Amino acid sequence: MATIQISNDSLSLLQDKVILITGGSSGIGRATVELCLKHGATVIASDINPPQADFEATDKFKFVKVDVTSWESLHDAFVQAEKWFGRIDHVFANAGVSTTTDFLDGKLDDNGELAPPNMRTINVNLIGVLNTVHLAAHYIQKHSTHRAEGELGSIVVTASTSSFQNFSAGDYTITKHGVLGIIRGLEHQIEGKVRLNAVAPSWTATGMIPSDFIESLGVGVQTPEAVARSVALLFTDQQRHSEVIYSWDGNYQEVNKAKGGLLDASEKLLVNVANEETVMRKLRELMLQRQG
Repeated sequence: MATIQISNDSLSLLQDKVILITGGSSGIGRATVELCLKHGATVIASDINPPQADFEATDKFKFVKVDVTSWESLHDAFVQAEKWFGRIDHVFANAGVSTTTDFLDGKLDDNGELAPPNMRTINVNLIGVLNTVHLAAHYIQKHSTHRAEGELGSIVVTASTSSFQNFSAGDYTITKHGVLGIIRGLEHQIEGKVRLNAVAPSWTATGMIPSDFIESLGVGVQTPEAVARSVALLFTDQQRHSEVIYSWDGNYQEVNKAKGGLLDASEKLLVNVANEETVMRKLRELMLQRQG
């Protein structure tokens, strides 16, 4: 399967687009903010934490504090973006957290009864994404007359290679399978109104993973900037809808619509990189050791 080439010329189509990004203060979200600004977009970064001091509000960049587990907080962010810039063209539902090692661990509450599972990762990575998609679809369509005839705004969600393989990350893997389900479940409902796609990064150097440990296992870790380019491609390419762009070491491959189907495509791709399930098990052991 040929890899996708992403040219800088294609990214010039970001010029003057209004883009809202959740989880925009760090990692893949911040890299996408920087890339979009570089190519002339107007960007609203939303996050639970503000960006570092090197990002200051301008006529092309705004920050709004958002808790994606709160519908009211998310809704307010879209309302604020509309007040600032009059429309939203693209949304990147990217905010996420890593796995919780105590998910389904059988802890007891103060009364000696079984405590409910820790739902933080599911609330951020899945419910937050669903709510963001719901809001994005509404606000992007609301101002469709600002775009050229036949041009659609788009939503990109952050899936993962854990979306289509065994991956011992408990709640995190559950959420990323769910994000893939958003693409597959909403494809027909949203088609012709808003384009909906996903990025599925392999190991990426963000604050969510210990990059040095993973690299010590002989596994490549790509930069957040590499993933940001795949997000920008999905923003700008009007032919892409219900696609999932898998990225590894700065290479890109569409897997959801690939010949033979997603599982066939991912099986062929994953044999060419390290076994991610093995890496995840070693990483989980490290996390438990650090907690203990």
